[in-house]
Amino acid sequence: MIKVFILDDDDLHSELNTLMMKTIGVTDIDICSSGREAMQYLEGCKTKRLFPSLMLIDLNMPGMNGLSFIKNYEEKYRQYSPGTYIVMLTNSILDSDKDEAMQYKSVLYFLNKPLTTVRLTEIIRKIEALTDKQPP
Repeated sequence: MIKVFILDDDDLHSELNTLMMKTIGVTDIDICSSGREAMQYLEGCKTKRLFPSLMLIDLNMPGMNGLSFIKNYEEKYRQYSPGTYIVMLTNSILDSDKDEAMQYKSVLYFLNKPLTTVRLTEIIRKIEALTDKQPP
């Protein structure tokens, strides 16, 4: 089954996404509310050699924003987790934010909040299909 990581400083969005995932059978979910906490989480993933399949990342957060987090992830951890895909969730309507996010190899989608059950199901199916195609 899929392992999911949520990085969002808005507890309500994190809780709603968690509840939505549980309704479709996703129960392995980790949550962080800051970029600093998320970087510590990734260090733990590296140590355990167990990274999430899907990361839902908020764009606008105090301190380290979502784009900075993704940049750090790609530079320091992507090599250890080629089967991790990122969906950036945001309220931003700026094309420049989307363009910057989509430059990163790990970013699968740039979506506006809120995430829907239908969309989440599509994302998980796509990730499972991509993961099936990867060499062992």
